[in-house]
Amino acid sequence: MNKQLVITLLRVFHSPETRFSAGRGLREFCETYNIGHISGASLVISERDKAEVASLLKGKMGIDAHTTYPDSWDGLNRAEGLNLAKDEKFAGGAVGEGRIQVKALRGRDLSVCGKRLALPGGADLGLPLEAVLESPIQHDGILLVENKQTFHEIWRVREDLLTGGGALNPLVVFRGDAEGGSRVDAVHRLIAETDAPVYAFVDFDPAGMVIASALPRLARMVCPDLGELSGLLEAHGLAERFMKQLAGAAGALERLESNATIGPVWGVIRRAGKGLPQEFFHRQGNNQPA
Repeated sequence: MNKQLVITLLRVFHSPETRFSAGRGLREFCETYNIGHISGASLVISERDKAEVASLLKGKMGIDAHTTYPDSWDGLNRAEGLNLAKDEKFAGGAVGEGRIQVKALRGRDLSVCGKRLALPGGADLGLPLEAVLESPIQHDGILLVENKQTFHEIWRVREDLLTGGGALNPLVVFRGDAEGGSRVDAVHRLIAETDAPVYAFVDFDPAGMVIASALPRLARMVCPDLGELSGLLEAHGLAERFMKQLAGAAGALERLESNATIGPVWGVIRRAGKGLPQEFFHRQGNNQPA
């Protein structure tokens, strides 16, 4: 990530606008990390996308986007500029290791870093990615969870939803956010450098479907039976959530209609015209089949 791209990303992050000129560097960055979407000659980058940008800047460059601005390097010499970035990325140094948060499903051991660990219910580990990649991951899949609260309370989610038609003992991984503890870029690298099938447990809304579409080797959407999902959306879905996200991802969603894994789920959501957060499935009383 060169200095010019960093400055562009900071400009995007601090801008109140959501439409930006689709220059080559910014476009390639957004395509690599599945951020925003093309609309005509512009890139549309939502506030949620901007949070992803901040997370990647922090994880890759050690740059806090909340306190660093496009002109922060003005008047600084090279050494001062490198200090502002907290590492040597602008001098071509290696990308930082990053961290991920992992756990196992209820009743299973966590098997990473050459060890088998029986964690208490609700517990997880934050680990450097490099340490995780040093030894084979002794799990039969990677279960990516979009939201932190759902990751923390995965033990409340019903068993058939998490393992039906997929891995019986997946490594549960929090997707990452801008708050720290787990980095989006580190999670993407974990997937890229392993070969286990990937299972996506995301919000049942336009944004969740776009997140799932960026995952290599996506084998299954963690989802109730489509008929059950339709009923849940009708009874508990949020139309405002759906409409707010739809406008910002229309192009990406159109391409998903023919996706064999995501398309059927997206079709149910699209027809309902409502979104359902994944937190629904670990709230008290909602963790049994309908």
